[in-house]
Amino acid sequence: MGSGKKIGIGIAGILIVIGIAFGVLGSDTAPTETSELPATEEEISGLSGEVKIGLILPLTGDLATHGLENLEGSKYGVVEFNKHLEEIDAPWHLKMVSEDSATSPVIALEKLSALNAKGIGIIVGPETSSNIRNIKGYSDSNNMLLVSCCSSAPALAIPNDSVFRLVPDDTNQGTAIAKLIQHEGIEVLIPVWRGDTWGDGISEASTGSFVDRGGITDEGIRYNPESPEFSASTSLLAKKVQEYVDEYGADKVAILFLGFAEILQFTQSASEHDILDDVRWFGPGANTKEHRLIDDPIGLEFSTNVQFTTVQFAASKNPIYDRVQAHLTETLGTEPNTFVHSSYDAVWIIGLAMLETQSTDVSTIKAIIPEIAENYSGAIGPTKLNEAGDLAQADYEVWGIRGGEWVLLGKYTQSDDSVTLL
Repeated sequence: MGSGKKIGIGIAGILIVIGIAFGVLGSDTAPTETSELPATEEEISGLSGEVKIGLILPLTGDLATHGLENLEGSKYGVVEFNKHLEEIDAPWHLKMVSEDSATSPVIALEKLSALNAKGIGIIVGPETSSNIRNIKGYSDSNNMLLVSCCSSAPALAIPNDSVFRLVPDDTNQGTAIAKLIQHEGIEVLIPVWRGDTWGDGISEASTGSFVDRGGITDEGIRYNPESPEFSASTSLLAKKVQEYVDEYGADKVAILFLGFAEILQFTQSASEHDILDDVRWFGPGANTKEHRLIDDPIGLEFSTNVQFTTVQFAASKNPIYDRVQAHLTETLGTEPNTFVHSSYDAVWIIGLAMLETQSTDVSTIKAIIPEIAENYSGAIGPTKLNEAGDLAQADYEVWGIRGGEWVLLGKYTQSDDSVTLL
């Protein structure tokens, strides 16, 4: 697994090969015998045999639903990338070593240390911002590389560190949420958020943007995500909502819930207060397509009554997206979250960086990833990164629970700050 000369194809050449083989350039048609691939300066050399990368995702814990889906996205990325290597007669292949963070920052650090001890320094993940915040010091100081599908806390938008993120930071999602809530005629917003790095960041971004648009925000409720039950929080929330409804009317007041899978327990507790299903509820991408909400009778009834509506990072629909979506829907038995596409692309960007440099040296890979990402277009579409190493720009889909299921309702377009409903 040593490093050697650059392959000589060049980034543009690599992408032409991928475009022909996998439809990046707009066709699903495989290359024919007469297709011409870019000539190489020399035989592919430098890497050989099994090249290992790591993966850290929450396969258990609060985010296990999304974690297991994203694991399948990355596994499919490895399969597809290895097919590409076979087609160009590369003498190496990727192998992914997976670890479970259990949605715990402490365990995530243990898993990162374990991977480092095995000589694996390039990692897909972790998924959550709290996990990344807890491990990035170790990653930075040990010259490791993290490529996350999902972490979006603005506090982690740091240039020249060891972290790349294939989603925009939550200043973007917060803007989308605020615009959607304004679009729905809401004047008063009560935020309820998970007390961690991610929750603090997206709460600040969302409420800040809503205030900038002329809205009114309550100080809200910051809850302990480790709490076994939420009766105290929902009782306080009911009191706040009643006061605002008395002054502004139920149709002008909304709750913004910013959490993970604990939303089910929270809504079950909230259902005991009549006032809490008299107003609209909104949420982030972390709650989009949360199937436990519709599989649970109480959760479904409550979510339906409050017209629970969320935004989620929108992948740019293309042939690769369609193929990944179809494969994972069949594999999982349900429509997956959008982050599976970022998980798939994370593997490809790492693999292409290795292919271009013919190296697994972390510093070498880290240096070229921005250029690879700028020229690559995958399941999420263009993957150009900003100075902090995060996805530069993205639109957001609007989803909601309607008629007993998750339904696509519309889209937020960042370029003109607009919401269009279907």
